[in-house]
Amino acid sequence: MTVRGPGEPEVVVIGGVHGDERSGIRAVRRLREAELDLQRSVAFVLANPAAIEAGERYLDSDLNRVFPGDPDGDREERIAARLCEFVEGRTTLSLHATEAEPTPFALIHSSQPREFDLAARLPVPHVVDHWGVNEQTITTCGFSVEIELASEDSEEAAAAAEHQARAFLKRVDALPNEPPDADPDFFHMYEPVPKPSGTCYELYVENFERVPAGATYANVDGEDLIADEPFWPIMMSEHGSEDVFGYKGRKIGESLEEVKETWLDEDRRRETPG
Repeated sequence: MTVRGPGEPEVVVIGGVHGDERSGIRAVRRLREAELDLQRSVAFVLANPAAIEAGERYLDSDLNRVFPGDPDGDREERIAARLCEFVEGRTTLSLHATEAEPTPFALIHSSQPREFDLAARLPVPHVVDHWGVNEQTITTCGFSVEIELASEDSEEAAAAAEHQARAFLKRVDALPNEPPDADPDFFHMYEPVPKPSGTCYELYVENFERVPAGATYANVDGEDLIADEPFWPIMMSEHGSEDVFGYKGRKIGESLEEVKETWLDEDRRRETPG
């Protein structure tokens, strides 16, 4: 952790929750060394140094699947416990990477409605609520937003991650000047799409573009996979996970106001079909 700016840290920027997601790691390293005119104190955190050094996603358990952690658990569970405690009461951005395109997009959790407000003001085209899926991520700790970026370890990906972090710091008044305008649409990620065993995978759909019922969305070793219901693909990729292509999503709004009127009403949300 490197703390910059006046006083105790009020804002947190995290990279390296997964040690092989290099763009966020590079962005945090750059920002903690940069000449920044910080108006609020910021903690720049590399969350899992041993995994970063090894170039691995994690060493004992997936850090972004074990929050709020366990102070007596394995390496990542202990890190999660310390990190969850640290971000409590602080506004937090966590930088991640995905094999899926397009990027960037924001991941939030509707148990923390303020995360919608912050994510809606960041320069991303899509905001995704993962309520009900992957419940033990950092977005359930305090006031935290994740940004998913491209997975390659490149100058372009690192610059994109730094751009997101700087926009975040401007939005929370840690840096001066106005951040870029944002006008995202909003989705709920609700169900994994299984990835059958095979050797040759083809994906025929694009993330955040609606797939109608009856459409062929992928092919595995010559066998077509057919959508049994309409859905919006989220984080779908041929190469990411071993057992899932990605996730089914539903669109929950074209604007933050629409989301607040409908989706953030808990009774309405729970009645919404897939």
